[in-house]
Amino acid sequence: MSMSVRPHVFALAVAALFGTPGKADASDLAPSLGVEELRDVARIELKRQLGVLDPESARKLVGTYVVFEPDLADPLAAPACDDDGDAVVVLSDAMLRLAADVARAGAVDEKTGTRHVEDYSAFLARVQLPGRKLLPPPPGFYLGSESARGAPVEDDRLHEGVAFLVGHELARLRAGDVVCPKPTATREGGDDTWTVDEHKRAMREAGRVFQMGGVQSLRDDEATKRMITSGRGTHGALALLRFFEQYERDRMVFTSRFVPTYLAHHPTSALRAGSVRAATSEAEARRRDAVRTKL
Repeated sequence: MSMSVRPHVFALAVAALFGTPGKADASDLAPSLGVEELRDVARIELKRQLGVLDPESARKLVGTYVVFEPDLADPLAAPACDDDGDAVVVLSDAMLRLAADVARAGAVDEKTGTRHVEDYSAFLARVQLPGRKLLPPPPGFYLGSESARGAPVEDDRLHEGVAFLVGHELARLRAGDVVCPKPTATREGGDDTWTVDEHKRAMREAGRVFQMGGVQSLRDDEATKRMITSGRGTHGALALLRFFEQYERDRMVFTSRFVPTYLAHHPTSALRAGSVRAATSEAEARRRDAVRTKL
């Protein structure tokens, strides 16, 4: 075994392939959220953020909704227009599932001081295959750690992570990185069906938007501020960026062939995390100033 492979990560990879003997940790037995429940989280977060837009932006983004790629293999998120010309935020089911697993790992890390987010990243970098259903943390992953399953903090982190995913793409739409020709508040009958052609156009647009370069870090700043305005914290967003930042390193160590489309269409995760932290600090400073002014 290469010295660059962490022993714990190697054990997780073996567990994924052959199973882990012994008694399972209680957190391994806890049920996961279903796809429809995760989709509802995304709908809730988009509604919250649309609700705090300024009037001009609200008019520009009237009728914006979330569409879901029924893809359980590739995490992706993108701004797009549907075939009726309405603005949409595209999320894959794989991305929602990943957000839920990272939220859980992050919640446990907060309670125990562990690094499950980073370990899950390394696990996927080592064993995930392109085109295969995204693997959850393997049996025994939380063994020896106090489970945060069922605690409000895990639900908070999930909503924060999904809010960030939605918020970045909404910021791209608001800024005009993607301009939809016929935004309308009236949903069309075919809007619930996301077609192959709509997907192809969305991916072309996502690639074009990414080529715009460093300006995309401004979208994270905007997304963070809007999240905070809507009442969400940023711990879940930072946990998700921790995962992707670690994955960008781990896939080089393990020479992984699996590259989430999300990473191909978004700036470097370390840069993005810096933008989120800076925007969070700015919002906290404004809140402190407001409190002092009232005293």
